[in-house]
Amino acid sequence: MTAPSSSSPRRNHQYPIDDHDLISKLPDELLQMVLSNLSTEEAVRTSVLSSRWVDVWKWRSYLVLDMNMVLDSTPKERLQQVSVQWARLMTKVINNHRGRLERCTIQHYKSQCKDGTLQSWIDSVTGLKHTKDLTLINYIPAIRHYKRANLLSLHPYTFSHHSLSSLSLCGFSLIGPDAFCKCKNLKTLNLINIVISQASVLSGVLAAFSSLEVIVLNVNFLNPRGVLKIENNNLKFLQLSYLNEIDRMEVYATCLDVLAIRCIKVKRDNFILVAPNIEVNKNSWLDNHSRNDCPHLYCNVSSFLAQVETNIWHKILGSDFIDMRRYAYLSVSVDITDPKEVEILEEVLLMWTNGLLELEIFFKHKKSHREEGECSTNDRTHAKLFPNANLRVYNVRLYNFDGSNEEEFAFVSRLVMQKPVIVLNMMIETSSFPPTKKFNAEAAVAKLMELKYYKNVKIECF
Repeated sequence: MTAPSSSSPRRNHQYPIDDHDLISKLPDELLQMVLSNLSTEEAVRTSVLSSRWVDVWKWRSYLVLDMNMVLDSTPKERLQQVSVQWARLMTKVINNHRGRLERCTIQHYKSQCKDGTLQSWIDSVTGLKHTKDLTLINYIPAIRHYKRANLLSLHPYTFSHHSLSSLSLCGFSLIGPDAFCKCKNLKTLNLINIVISQASVLSGVLAAFSSLEVIVLNVNFLNPRGVLKIENNNLKFLQLSYLNEIDRMEVYATCLDVLAIRCIKVKRDNFILVAPNIEVNKNSWLDNHSRNDCPHLYCNVSSFLAQVETNIWHKILGSDFIDMRRYAYLSVSVDITDPKEVEILEEVLLMWTNGLLELEIFFKHKKSHREEGECSTNDRTHAKLFPNANLRVYNVRLYNFDGSNEEEFAFVSRLVMQKPVIVLNMMIETSSFPPTKKFNAEAAVAKLMELKYYKNVKIECF
């Protein structure tokens, strides 16, 4: 839970102090702290506790308006009636709220899509409340399949308010990009359990978001034919989940640092990726070994991932990978001489607690720009690089390994020696090196084979 936004205007209300009402003597900051641990519904109910509580909840920096819990226990024949009643209450809460919102989540029924209520809610929380993070979830009863999701029909420019930077849609059917016109304000887009007629429609929707940096797609196409095209030079994080089979997919993203694939049915030769920061070895592509549901993660460890304000990538992956299947593929590009990149690499590896079928590491060689007094990874040689790692990897492949680089050698040796990290096979690419570099790399491999625990790892060059 977050505290109230500091951008909200200060309240000028004066409340009488009742000597018999101890709550009325507490400072607003403490009351807000108490409310931060309550749901929106519980927070609204506190208004009956004391005169001081009447308006406190109205200055929360977030609202979660959820009718799903009620609808889940409502008989089918009464869903319409109950949803309308709850919609009125939700409208009242929005209208009574004061100040601005950092984030707002609205979970509703299909009626609100059809009668204009949803449009009114969106206009209020974006235009009046200046919501930064908006999540819309359409209630779909368990008796219905999500392929029958309700049509999201909204006015043009609905999501174009300058304050809105993150949008999440769940359980809708989209037919066109009208509501997304001129959405240069959005940085993050999540489309979850979305039904779209065909891939070209989704291409048009995504083309309206020229400023997006994060895209998460979990969509179903009614027509499996066509080409899905994503072209965005601001895009840094792309996650693809459960895309059914289409003819081809094209991604053009010069700044892409993370490509996370849960499950897509696109054959290796029909997936076009133009992203200079991402190294993809298509020999381990998803259609190999009948592992269409095997997750893949391609990650360029960069300054973008280190920024606090963009830690959404960690939030998405951290929560999404909890229920991952046991084996998966991870490919990372990292500069081992950069301590910040090594720290991020550790975080990424710790997400894969169930093991990796294959781990690819592409070593980046760039000039180090360390701040004064900052130590390199080599200065911490005796410290474990993965102190909390309990990682099992079937196969490790190393690319661009510099045998004369002490920091890279120290990193690889810890992969081999550190007990909590279990590596069964290690392949080190040397065939493309010029003679001197190849000699140094093969000499380093020979040293790795002499390590104390080398007998547990099969090491070879390719």
